[in-house]
Amino acid sequence: MSSPENHPAGNPQDSTRPGSGSKPSSPEAGQSRPAGSPAPGQSRPAGSQPSATPGASSRTATPSSDPKTAAKSSKKASKPKSAKGEWGVFRTVVVLVGLILAGFGAYYLITGTSGLPDTDIGNPSPTLESQFRFFAAMMVGVGAAFITIGVKFEWANMLWMVCLMVFIGGIGRVLSWAFSGTPHFMMIILMVIELAFPAALLVWHRYIAKTTEIRNEYAARG
Repeated sequence: MSSPENHPAGNPQDSTRPGSGSKPSSPEAGQSRPAGSPAPGQSRPAGSQPSATPGASSRTATPSSDPKTAAKSSKKASKPKSAKGEWGVFRTVVVLVGLILAGFGAYYLITGTSGLPDTDIGNPSPTLESQFRFFAAMMVGVGAAFITIGVKFEWANMLWMVCLMVFIGGIGRVLSWAFSGTPHFMMIILMVIELAFPAALLVWHRYIAKTTEIRNEYAARG
């Protein structure tokens, strides 16, 4: 018999050390693997995410996928809300101005130069009469433009154009006064109105638009 001395005692750790070809031990019985975790020896596919916990989808709000609804909401957010009271008064004044201009133009279109105050023209020149009635018709057109802008209010930028036309007409009266003498006082009153009113109307329009924009900005902030 060989003695124990010829067989040295093995290292106690050698019994628990895995061999080179051994596989790691599987999880003990009774231990559950977390949901979504790969099994031992299996790698998770690239880009894959762990499964979401139940109820997470209910917490996150899904954005609206309807493009029409999104377009309408963005359009409503970008469109400023106008003060109905201020814009209503402004549009009423614009319509009244158009009615007055169209009325004067229609009157001179029918009567011609004989409808002018303080005139002693027995036999007016046909050329003068033709030109006068033509500009009377233009006056009717400018009044109709004011009325259209005031009623529909979709061409607010055209308001600047028609106001400029009336202002230039007032400058024409100034030139007539300078080169041909003092006209009837009624023409002087019209000259002052034609020079002052278009500028005042445009300043009023700009004031309402600016105050409405500032009011909407404060309302959007909360």
